[in-house]
Amino acid sequence: MLSILIPVHNCDCTAFVAALSAQAAALSAPCEIIVADDASDDAAARAANRAINRLPHARLIELPENRGQAYVRNFLAEQARYDYLLWLDSDLMPADDRFLARYVEAADGRSVVCGTIVFRPPAGIAPRSSLRYVYARAREEHTAQERARAPYASFAVCSCMAPRAVFEQVRFCDEITTYGHEDTLFGKELQAAGVPVRYIDNPVVHPVTDTNAAFLRKTESTLVNALRYRDRLRGCVHILDVQERLRRLGLQPLVRLLFALFRRPLRRNLLGSRPRLRLLDLYKLGFICTLDRRMNS
Repeated sequence: MLSILIPVHNCDCTAFVAALSAQAAALSAPCEIIVADDASDDAAARAANRAINRLPHARLIELPENRGQAYVRNFLAEQARYDYLLWLDSDLMPADDRFLARYVEAADGRSVVCGTIVFRPPAGIAPRSSLRYVYARAREEHTAQERARAPYASFAVCSCMAPRAVFEQVRFCDEITTYGHEDTLFGKELQAAGVPVRYIDNPVVHPVTDTNAAFLRKTESTLVNALRYRDRLRGCVHILDVQERLRRLGLQPLVRLLFALFRRPLRRNLLGSRPRLRLLDLYKLGFICTLDRRMNS
């Protein structure tokens, strides 16, 4: 019935897999959990995850080289035995003990079904000091009803179930080997193929661990991928559409100049104790306009 597929890189996900294993044992339907380590260079995390092989219904595959999230998600689907594929990120926890049961109940043979996500603030600092947490609460933490209004917009695969037949029709773009937008493109191709996407209130908990600097690096990586794959992502990444309008209006040089002048104070705020999302938006716009010139020079 259900193959649970978890790519992992430099993260100890044994507690998460143990929780899923306990829920799998309670299901009436057959279930497996496959974790693929994408050549982690954190030896402690890699060693810890080998305990997965001792859990019921679970196994770990260690890949010899780092290939990126899209490749690993495709690889995991190819290893799966069952007809429903549930992709999960590795740094999560189920919110309750009916997480897997809700997915089994939602399976209809044709739709991609996505759950919801709630974020837990980082330990030891005020929630308002974490750029990742502030961003997540404002831009990513939505109910199923809210997500259903635009089911393909900002598509995320952190908790997402698809029938095998859908995966055989739409795969992840494994040309994308760095962080960012492999799931956005997957959502766009689902829409183009006419595959229905449904959302259910079935939360996972994401404990925020990224520092402000780490989150800003990841944000920059997503912008690099947005430009690199702009022809395929156009129309589903808002900042690309804004950047394109500025380019057509001849305003990119002005944006680049302002970014050069204000990049340091913007970073100072975003890396500080009271980061502001409006300033993150300005930083992203300046960064992508500057990057566009470099990539086309």
